[in-house]
Amino acid sequence: MKRLKDFKIPERIPRAAVKVVSMQFGDGEATRCIALHHAKCVILQPKGEIQKLTYK
Repeated sequence: MKRLKDFKIPERIPRAAVKVVSMQFGDGEATRCIALHHAKCVILQPKGEIQKLTYK
């Protein structure tokens, strides 16, 4: 059985450093929209890489 460390990834995609900005969250609709938008971006960012490895 192959392990994760046995797979070689020839093309590594460089990622930019992310700045962390502190925010005051409230119970408003605007805060909810901002949080959901950024959570979806973080989740979907490596999706292309995962699919590429899956269908290899």
